Amino acid sequence: MRDIAVTLLFIVIIYYSLRKPFIGVSAWAWITFAFPAGWAWGFSNNFRMNFTVVILTFFSYLIMKNKPKLQLDGITVLIVFLWCIALFSSLFSASLLTEIVWGKFEEFSKVLLLYFAVIFILYKKIHVETLIWAIVLSISSYAGMEGVKFLVSLGGHRVSGIQGYLLADRNDLAVAINMALPLVIYLIGEVKQHWLRIGLICLFVLNIVAVIGTYSRGGFVGLFAIALYFIIRSNRKLLWSAIVATSLAIAVPYIPNEWTQRMDTVSTAQEDNSFIGRLWAWKISVKIANDNVLGNGFFATQDPLAWRIYKNGIENFAGVHTPPVPNSAKPKAAHSIYFQVLGDLGYIGLALYLMILLGVFLRLNQVAKIAKQKGIEWCGNLSMLLTVSLVGYGVTGASVSLAYFDLIFAFVGVSYVLRHRVLND
Repeated sequence: MRDIAVTLLFIVIIYYSLRKPFIGVSAWAWITFAFPAGWAWGFSNNFRMNFTVVILTFFSYLIMKNKPKLQLDGITVLIVFLWCIALFSSLFSASLLTEIVWGKFEEFSKVLLLYFAVIFILYKKIHVETLIWAIVLSISSYAGMEGVKFLVSLGGHRVSGIQGYLLADRNDLAVAINMALPLVIYLIGEVKQHWLRIGLICLFVLNIVAVIGTYSRGGFVGLFAIALYFIIRSNRKLLWSAIVATSLAIAVPYIPNEWTQRMDTVSTAQEDNSFIGRLWAWKISVKIANDNVLGNGFFATQDPLAWRIYKNGIENFAGVHTPPVPNSAKPKAAHSIYFQVLGDLGYIGLALYLMILLGVFLRLNQVAKIAKQKGIEWCGNLSMLLTVSLVGYGVTGASVSLAYFDLIFAFVGVSYVLRHRVLND
């Protein structure tokens, strides 16, 4: 039955992707984040849904009339440079994981393809909002279902992604949920139907519950950062502060002891073996970048050769003391978007990456200011809320390996569309 449902949905997506390329972009995002193949186990798993939608979307774009005029900007140039660094880093990598490195490079190229699809095709409010709905109906809706399970189980259910899913890891899922939360707030302010607004408010609450249910320390810290920054940027600071305080007062007595104990380890991180393993990976990332101007290619710290070479003398490296790396320790992921890029693409790659994130943050603030002056309320609200998403990504991303995440580059593309809209309206 599920296979039939997925097949029928796929047919509908194909039809509308051919008719309207902006629907194709949104379907592309939805398939990426919803992982429909994970909900069925039969013949529908053989469909190359994303590949098909991508091809049809670009074909539809080629025959589309009145294409939006593309204006090359600094951030797009930086993204092209970052891709070039990734290419040369992969070419000159000494990693033993050659096939995995090139596989990740291919994935990264596809992520940037989504960025270019967004800036090539989207230019109207309905285009942007369709993409937002696609993200909410994938990431946020899944989080909502998991939030219900967490509540029904009285905190016993551990929230995580489906096996094989882009966001299968609970820490990665927490990052995505945090990033999508501001989009739910945007839709709450835009929808006219009372029942739909109530549904989105419930979804928002369940998403917060889902972040807590991941038992992710980084996710919880990111959630706190989002709440704090949102209150700072909001025009109703007292109201939102009161809502947050009241929600905490109601929720705290019902939080499971296991969750509280898990969060308490944030203050004792240096005694935690998991955190010590991350410190080893971060130090090795720095040592790799010090010796390789372009880094060691993707999955740099997970390369057995690099790990074996750079683990020596790591105890007091960079002025931070850690225990020696035992010979039995397996190579570890960077567990930080910043150290991940540093080890993978070197200092040049990290500089480009940080410039992109900072550039988007400044651009969104500029768009919000111009939109307010011109009275384009939806652009201003969305721009402000996307800065909240960026803060969530920047904070939560410090503890996960999600530097090349599709969602962040989709947001970069949306920031381009919003800027183009307010400057040309």
